[in-house]
Amino acid sequence: MTEILIVEDESIVAQDILNRLTQLGYTVSAVVSSGEEAVEKAKKMYPDLVLMDIVLKGGTDGIEAAETIRARLNIPVVYVTAYADKKTLQRAKITEPYGYLLKPFEDRELHTAIEMALYKHEMEKKVRESQQWLATTLKSIGDGVIATDTEGLVTFMNPVAEVLTGWTQKKAAGKPLKDVFRVINGETGAPTENSVTHILKKDAVSRLTSHAILRVRDGTTLPIHESAAPIKDDKGVATGVVFVFQDVTERRRMEQNLRDSEEKYKHIAENSIDGVGMAQNGKIIYVNDAYCRIFGYKREELIGESLLKVVAPEDLPLIRERAKRRLEGENVPDSYVFKGMRKDGTELFIGVSTSQPFIYRGTPTILAILRDVTKRKKAEMQLKNLFEASRLINSTMDIDETYSFISEAVQKLVGFDNFIVFLVSKDKKNIYPVYGSGKIKKRVKDLNYGEGLVGSCVAAKETVLVEDAPHERGIDTPDMRSHIIVPLIIEDDCVGALHISKGIPHGYDQQDVDMVNLLSEVGSSALRNALLHSEIKEFGKELERRIKERSERIEILLSTRQELQKEQSWEKGLITIVDSMEKLGFERVGIFLVDPIRKTLDSHFVKGANIPKGKISVPLKDTEYFGVKCVLEKKTTHVREYNLEEGKQVVGDSQSFVWVPIVVQNEAFAALAADNVESSKVITEEDVKDMEILAGMCAAFIDRTRIQIEPVAEKRLKTKFKHWLEPLEVYIVTEKKPKKSFEIFVDLVTHGIPGFAVSRVYPEKLKRKYNLVKTPVLWLSRTEGENTISPDDLSKLRYIIEDFTRKSEESVILMDGLEYLITQTGFEPMLKYLQELKDTVALKNTRLIIPVHKETMSPREFGILEREFVVLESD
Repeated sequence: MTEILIVEDESIVAQDILNRLTQLGYTVSAVVSSGEEAVEKAKKMYPDLVLMDIVLKGGTDGIEAAETIRARLNIPVVYVTAYADKKTLQRAKITEPYGYLLKPFEDRELHTAIEMALYKHEMEKKVRESQQWLATTLKSIGDGVIATDTEGLVTFMNPVAEVLTGWTQKKAAGKPLKDVFRVINGETGAPTENSVTHILKKDAVSRLTSHAILRVRDGTTLPIHESAAPIKDDKGVATGVVFVFQDVTERRRMEQNLRDSEEKYKHIAENSIDGVGMAQNGKIIYVNDAYCRIFGYKREELIGESLLKVVAPEDLPLIRERAKRRLEGENVPDSYVFKGMRKDGTELFIGVSTSQPFIYRGTPTILAILRDVTKRKKAEMQLKNLFEASRLINSTMDIDETYSFISEAVQKLVGFDNFIVFLVSKDKKNIYPVYGSGKIKKRVKDLNYGEGLVGSCVAAKETVLVEDAPHERGIDTPDMRSHIIVPLIIEDDCVGALHISKGIPHGYDQQDVDMVNLLSEVGSSALRNALLHSEIKEFGKELERRIKERSERIEILLSTRQELQKEQSWEKGLITIVDSMEKLGFERVGIFLVDPIRKTLDSHFVKGANIPKGKISVPLKDTEYFGVKCVLEKKTTHVREYNLEEGKQVVGDSQSFVWVPIVVQNEAFAALAADNVESSKVITEEDVKDMEILAGMCAAFIDRTRIQIEPVAEKRLKTKFKHWLEPLEVYIVTEKKPKKSFEIFVDLVTHGIPGFAVSRVYPEKLKRKYNLVKTPVLWLSRTEGENTISPDDLSKLRYIIEDFTRKSEESVILMDGLEYLITQTGFEPMLKYLQELKDTVALKNTRLIIPVHKETMSPREFGILEREFVVLESD
């Protein structure tokens, strides 16, 4: 909405104008009464128009205020006054007002004056902007511009014209054009006809000669390109002439350079060994001598002819399509091979490289460089046919057949006296021969990676051509003079090389190298397929072996599980576990039991190669031992490669080994150990898993078959002991039948000392005989049943004794049947067993009573018992 500032010193009049403006739909931004206020409000509010009373109170009247607002703010002003005298109007006219309103006035007059003022102001603004744009354009363009009036006097010069002529606009203004803009013909030296009269008479745009020269004010000259045209007003009447000109010195220099360059490249083309041709609109415009020689034509027979004249009929569609697409700006190959035709009708293969279209003498042009590649192309085609046949058998070829095929292909292509295939070792440290023609392979040694011609070829992945070298490193033969060594590259990895040689110097050239390089691609592919085929076969065999081995292992584990499920004897069960470990393929196996009394880890069964002499025992406090850490942490310890700094092994010759704990009721009961001492074969993760399965089976077996006896005493008698035995001792009671021994045992348990008995007498019969209610009795028998222990299962018995004594502060144990146990196991093993029990007795504050029939032993054996234990003679 239009905002209007009212400047009126009579408040009634000002209010009347405000009301009228509001009714007309205008917005009054402010009402002021002085010229000073008008200027300040205009600065702050910037209204669209000012209604200004001429006569105002104060030091500044309306005319002065209007002049300030127009000059500083460019805001249109309409005077409102009751005075229309000539002097006042003359003063007001100087300020360029946009209208007058004489008081009194009608609303229609007010509305018309405002709208006309706004329209006039907007039009003037557009004219100023247009003039500014035109002036800026003329000053900014790169051409010189000079304008004159109809008399030929200079009225305008832009900065470029000033620079080119040497005249400033200030000095040139009003001067005749011929004095400022002096142009002559560069060929004749005569002034050019560029008079204003001539231009106005012609009444059209005129262009000067292409040889125009401008004489600069300082006397120098420069070539220009000029045009002139009449300037007309809106009625079509000529008001002057405008001259537009530019310095073409650089263009003339470039044109000369272009002519020189054209001559130079024409000279190069004429002396090129390759054919060079140029075509415009499908017609030949230039060919060199080599082009003519290739196709057997004279130059005049080709110029003006279709560029397809030298193309064989079968390739015409290809060439037409590519030429069309190239001219249309599409991306087509720059280099390719097509089949050409000579003048005599013979066909040949042409390798061509074409340029992108370029403008030559105003017309799109294509440049082509041609070479006769017939020999190479035929060799490629021959090789391609050979390769196609080879690819058909690649998938079924084994590695030896592949080497043989490559050898035959090389012989057909370039020939050789000796042919060797080298492969690179997986660690890329060596290069070794895998195939050789004749007997050459026997005379070839392994090479270090990068050594000799072969090593250089492999390392650089580049073909090596040696035209005359009497000796090659690593190959003991005199009949090698010329060599080609070509790398075998599979997926950017050089896996080997072909070594081809002849016994004569200069036996191969670059063309042979090109042939062999082409062969190496197919050879590499065939070799890759053969290697993959070989690897797949080996993988299949390995997979079958692994499946068979795994099946056998599973069978062993299942068989072990079944045996343990039927077994009650700990000794036999542990032997079954050890045997199973050996069947799984470990070279040395063992089971180590934890001795909680002596706090040691002791070998129980050890089997296999290089078994140490004597029993192995390590203290549980020495946590550097892998076995000790295994049982203490209750975790498997797997060492792939033994390092003394990491810990200690119970035997010094282990390299890779595993320890697996046997955990029963969250207590490490024992540990399984295995290694491969002879072969140093690494223990694998699969081995570890199988060992853990065995350990789990063993733990389940122990948990299932163990006998737990709680230390509960019989009802305590108030009488005195009849037979008192001090604790911490093993007592041997000599008697034919265990009568005295049971009397002592019953006396102790009926006086509050917990105990249990092991006897060859059936437990229930024994309990009834001695009136034992709470005291447990184990039956020493091979008969399977509850609370029965086999004479072969002494380790279980020891576990029961240790578990029982650990639970009670004081106890007594009777072990009947020593003579029977000696007959089953032998005296020495039984003596050792009793000595171990003696340690338990001493540490656990218990007593062990053993009835012995003295006459069943030799004097030596009984003498040993007398020395080791306390002997009580029966009455």
